[in-house]
This record gives sequence, C-alpha cells and structure tokens, in this order.
Amino acid sequence: MEELTGYRELGKSLTEILRLQYFPLAIKLVENEDEFPEGTRRPSSFNIRVTMCQGFAMSRRIGWTVGLTAEDMKCTPNLIAYGFAELEDPNAFIEAFRAMNYYETDEIAKKAVSNMPYLEPRKYRGMVVSPLAWTRMLPELALIYCNSAQAMRLIQATVYKTGERVTTPLSGLGASCLEGVLRTFLTKKPGLVIPGAGDRVFGTTQDHELAFTAPKETIKDLVESLKKAGYEKGVRYPIPTSITEPLIIPEAWTILNSKLKR
Repeated sequence: MEELTGYRELGKSLTEILRLQYFPLAIKLVENEDEFPEGTRRPSSFNIRVTMCQGFAMSRRIGWTVGLTAEDMKCTPNLIAYGFAELEDPNAFIEAFRAMNYYETDEIAKKAVSNMPYLEPRKYRGMVVSPLAWTRMLPELALIYCNSAQAMRLIQATVYKTGERVTTPLSGLGASCLEGVLRTFLTKKPGLVIPGAGDRVFGTTQDHELAFTAPKETIKDLVESLKKAGYEKGVRYPIPTSITEPLIIPEAWTILNSKLKR
C-alpha cells in the first residue's frame, strides 16, 4: 500500500507542476480480468464497446478506473496487437490497412505491419486505466496527454539524469495505444507520440494535444527532475515570457497620450 500511495503522490505532483488539463494515467496490463480492482468500470457493463483511446478518455477526462478486455473493446487492431484476440489469417491485418488506403502497396503495408509492436497472443487478457493520482493498481507505465510546452518539460526532465534523447518511431497510426503505451511497455523507454486519427475521432483528443509515456521505473525521477531541469532559471510551465516595453503602439494612443494633463 505504501508503494501505491507513492505513485498516487507522483500523479498529484505531475498535475500540479505541469498544470495538466486532464489527469495523467496509470496503465496496467492484467493476465486475468479477476485482477481488476474493486470499482473498475467496464464499458460492457453499460452495453457498449469502445476503442482503447476512448477508455483513456473516460479515465483522463472523467476520472474513472476503466477495465478493458476483448468484451469491452471495438478496435480490432488493438485487440490483435495486445494479444487479446488472434487472427485466423495474418494477412487479414495487411488487407485491412490496404482497405483503409494507409499504404500504397501490399508490400509496404506488410512492412509497416511487421514493424508494429505486438504482445504474445493471450498472454494478457485486459488492461486497467486509472488516474495516476488515485490508481488502484501499481502501474506498468504512465500516459500523459499534454500540450507541446508541457511535452518540452517532460522531455527536459527525462534527459536530465541520462543525457539520452527521447525517440519514438512515428507512423501516424495507433499512436497513444501502440506507438505510445505498447511500445513503452515493451521497451521500458519513455516516448512522445502524435495522436492518430482514432484518438481524434473517438478519443476526443484535441489538435493541440500530444501524448507522453513513461515506464514505471522512470516516473519518480521524472517528477523530481521537473523540479530541477532549468526550473530555478525560470524554465517551467506555464512558460514565463519576457515582457518589455512595446516598441510600437497605435498612433491613436500616442495622440491620446499627448493630451494628458501634465
């Protein structure tokens, strides 16, 4: 329980330091839905199925702890990539992406699909998504929706102790779910992704938003470094701006100024 409380405090600190609009999320993959903590909300219990990014939205916008399994999800690419479901014919994945006209040829689609992150089929059965500030399970990673200035601070905090650049392969597809959460889960490395069409159409992600992922091993250092990396020199969020005397003002105000009582 002490470790869980520590993660909750980190979630509160992230929200406060970065002035986040929405809750930073704790993500946990489970081998059995019996692992869902008490109070977890399942879309299937409302007689609906959602995309994974909609599950993220339910949690980050409303504050719910959300449980997702194959019974709760309607995004087939997610089900396949996370191993929640299997295809009888692997080529069907390639055909689906070609049908969406995301790739020029079958060969290019095959190459793109082979570069996607995958989990072993049936190794995990579901996912728990919860606001980090009151997570009910120890997270595997944190998912933070942010604007570009907040992302800058997260990157600066990440490289503060390592000096290593934050890199993420980008394809414009499956961003928060695959290129973000799943890739970070597999590589144990932080990443910054540009939300894809699914995030925007279904997950209510706005044009100004990016998504940052941090493995559990780095969350504590990330929060501590946000208070150090450039912070005392004024590099923080919201970003302080240099306010100087304006060089040009409207002529009408100049005339008005000349008519002031001296």
